Amino acid sequence: MSVRSVRDTARMSESDSPSYTESIHISAPRARVWELVTAMERYGEWSSENTGGYWRKGPDGQPGSGKIGDQFVGVNRRDGNEWKAPVEIIERDDERVYEFVTGGKDLNLAHWRYQLDDDGDGTKLTEQWVLTNTGYFADNGGNAEIARRAANAKESIGATLRGMKTTAEAG
Repeated sequence: MSVRSVRDTARMSESDSPSYTESIHISAPRARVWELVTAMERYGEWSSENTGGYWRKGPDGQPGSGKIGDQFVGVNRRDGNEWKAPVEIIERDDERVYEFVTGGKDLNLAHWRYQLDDDGDGTKLTEQWVLTNTGYFADNGGNAEIARRAANAKESIGATLRGMKTTAEAG
């Protein structure tokens, strides 16, 4: 299994926004990997923190489906604590890019971005996390909370990528 870490927060200066990026080769076509990336209600199968979730209803009364502007509520659990994290889809380029922001555009807490690229006989899936609103976390736990968020994101990204790989390659 090929996993590549691009940027690790351990080597960053305090003036940078904490971020982490990791990629994995998946022996499956982009269309199959895309199905998993956009099936946010399934993330609980792969993530070390997310346990699932649900799409919020839009103004038309219908639940979201992953289009730009749709909102999803992720249910997370870690260290005996459970919480809900609303996210909003902010970028979607079918079978190429899928990005959402935790807290929606209003809070703009952290961006989660998936990029799919052709990679020989399969797909290179890259997941990126950027803590975009460090002031919010500085005010709610300080540097220790920022470091905790970064460590959790790194662990979760690795687990999610490996889980998606296993699922996609199983058919």
